[in-house]
Amino acid sequence: MITDADVTKLKDVFATKDELSELRGDVRIGFGEMNDKIDSIAATLARIENTNDRYSGNIQDLKTENSMGTIHLARHDRQIEALAVATKIILPH
Repeated sequence: MITDADVTKLKDVFATKDELSELRGDVRIGFGEMNDKIDSIAATLARIENTNDRYSGNIQDLKTENSMGTIHLARHDRQIEALAVATKIILPH
C-alpha cells in the first residue's frame, strides 16, 4: 500500500499538474520568441538574396557588354586589314 510519506516523496520527485502547466506556458513563450528570431533571419536572408540577384544581373550585363565589345573590335580589325590590303599598305603586327 502507498503511504502518505510515499505520496510526498513522489510529489517531490515528479512534476505536478500545476508545475507542468506552468512549464508548458514557459515553453510556449520560448517558442514564440524563437519564431520571431526565425522570421528575422528569413527577412535578412531575403534581403541578401535580392542583393545577390542584383549583383548577378550586373555581372551578366558586364559579360554581355564585353562580348559585344569583342565582336565590335574583331569587325574593326577585319575592316582595317581589308583596307590595308586594298591600299597595299603593310601593317606592323
